[in-house]
Amino acid sequence: MPTDTEPVEGNWYEAIEDGARFFVVTVDEDEGIVELQHDDGATEEITLEAWHEADLAAIAPPDEVRLFDDLADQDDDAQACCQTENPEDDDWGEPLPELDE
Repeated sequence: MPTDTEPVEGNWYEAIEDGARFFVVTVDEDEGIVELQHDDGATEEITLEAWHEADLAAIAPPDEVRLFDDLADQDDDAQACCQTENPEDDDWGEPLPELDE
């Protein structure tokens, strides 16, 4: 049964026929191409025509993806804790001091 669902970048979908889960990476209306990334990491391009002929359902992101989102939030927190109050005080661009042997 063809889908009425339009591809939306960043949204997850499931193929009703085989249960394949994927999200839409990009939609190129001019070229008529939809780039997909499956939940196993494989990428694929299909035509908009093939998209509309497929039996698809919009789904929530898989739990594994949410896990990675949580880790990204932790990375942001870690970076925030390591920043100084006054960035001009950081001497990251300066050469290391000479060591006496």
